[in-house]
Amino acid sequence: MDRKTGIDLGTSRLRVCVKGRGTVADVATAAAFDGEGQLCAYGDAAYRMLGKNPPGKDVVTPLSRGVISNFEDCVELLSAVLTKIGAKGIITRPKTVISVPYGITEVECNAFENVCVAASGGRDLYMLVKQPMAAAIGCGADVLGVRGRLICDIGAGNVQTAVIMYKGIAAAGMERIGGDTADDAIVRYVKDSYNITIGKRTAESIRIAAGSAHRLTERGEVTVCGRNILTGQVVRATLYSSEIREAITPVLDDLTDHIKSVLEKIPPTLSSDVYESGLTLCGGFANLPGLHML
Repeated sequence: MDRKTGIDLGTSRLRVCVKGRGTVADVATAAAFDGEGQLCAYGDAAYRMLGKNPPGKDVVTPLSRGVISNFEDCVELLSAVLTKIGAKGIITRPKTVISVPYGITEVECNAFENVCVAASGGRDLYMLVKQPMAAAIGCGADVLGVRGRLICDIGAGNVQTAVIMYKGIAAAGMERIGGDTADDAIVRYVKDSYNITIGKRTAESIRIAAGSAHRLTERGEVTVCGRNILTGQVVRATLYSSEIREAITPVLDDLTDHIKSVLEKIPPTLSSDVYESGLTLCGGFANLPGLHML
């Protein structure tokens, strides 16, 4: 079968698209293994177990801060996804493109390629494309033109900002901050303010349900359940959108500083292009209400 395939191994989501079929897989980047080390669940089914410590199950997320942290588990996860969608036999060079983060080391970059080769049983090299370029193409930006376009891809594990022009990246930067960093901040805030411990999955649901980046986009309140660290009892607390914004403000400040640092790298002529075309936000964390107002 001669089809062009794209693979996006993200910290929180794993996506596979095939030309002519569109997106054929969009699952959580999580896998569960039984006591014998055999894969028993993956994707969203495994993610729902995360943090609950099911008996006889080991639930893992094989990517951390945008890079592969567990090679073998990542191979098992991707292999299961490719098998389910019937894509194992169509992964060959140069028909497959793998998106990789900008700014990672050569070893980390090779890990993405090696995972795909091992998972698909392939022997050839794949085509690697930097995620900011892939994001620009996905957003419909004119990556072949000579006018610069500023793209900011904010995922779960990192943020990548790049100025794209004439089929290349004129300036770019990457910081390991994103949705996961914001969730960690919410966990700390709830613990410090309410003496309640919650998991990262709960923090993520809080951010999605009531999080905001600006006071004009506040979204009411959300009820959270957790364990009181003083009594050990399960208790409830009500969090307001303003509190969630307060919790993630340091993350938002780091995000804006990161974008400014990339803009400082470009020449004045290119700056005028960016000023006219504006900033394109993409990635899961870009859905945070009010983020464009910072």
